[in-house]
Amino acid sequence: MRCNMAPTILHGKDAHRLMRVALGQEPAQTVIVNARVVNVYTAEVLPGQTILIDGAWIAYVGEYRDFDFSRTAHVIDAAGKVIIPGLIDGHTHLAWFFSVPEFLKAAIPGGTTTIVTETMEIYPVAGYDGVCDFLASLADQPIKIFATAPAMASTSRRTMGIRPKDLQRLLQRDDILGLGESYWQTVLQQPQRLLPALTDTLIAGKRLEGHSAGARGRKLAAYAATGISSCHEPISAEDVLARLRLGLWVMAREGSIRRDLKSIAPIKDQSMAIGPPG
Repeated sequence: MRCNMAPTILHGKDAHRLMRVALGQEPAQTVIVNARVVNVYTAEVLPGQTILIDGAWIAYVGEYRDFDFSRTAHVIDAAGKVIIPGLIDGHTHLAWFFSVPEFLKAAIPGGTTTIVTETMEIYPVAGYDGVCDFLASLADQPIKIFATAPAMASTSRRTMGIRPKDLQRLLQRDDILGLGESYWQTVLQQPQRLLPALTDTLIAGKRLEGHSAGARGRKLAAYAATGISSCHEPISAEDVLARLRLGLWVMAREGSIRRDLKSIAPIKDQSMAIGPPG
């Protein structure tokens, strides 16, 4: 069973068409004019921007004063409104409190276009088939929803570890981006049981979601040595900085269990103060 959300691949013929659209030699399917675009790479807000969209791709963003709209199927006048990239919720638990349609009613208006959810709640109850059934419920939604395989790094012996065969099958799916949160205490205490799953995930070319609440110093470094790529558990700017220094992607948590954004926010001022060597 495979999800219908396989990553879109830009083939040569698509690239050639995008080139021609950007050059004005072919009409874009959709054009947005008079927009203010937030460039997240340069921290600029660019006024008077035109966006040319063709199929699933953006062919051009910039000033385009002489564009001929006559052959364009759909023209949208942004009237000076701000356009930003879609937001990605990199870690959530869609099986926890709510149905997916109800969650999306709140997520989509805020600009979220992609969600990555855990599947750890499903596997202990319904196994591999249950996870597949849950993933099927995430398909054909108004936004993209991906998932992680359940790591089952637990303090409970009954829910410790995922069957290797089940993990291998899940890692073959396009809608599974990697292995879900692996609690650092369990990984360090029982590496013989959990490291094989982490290794198989990396061999499959996928990511390891981290969970390092409370880990510091040597323990945090030992955890990072397993190949963990992210953490959503820091509760202070100091925690964030320690993880960034080890190369981890950090997500600020603002959810039902904890609200850490306020305590983490000062990291923006710390990072500004850290410049290149003088």
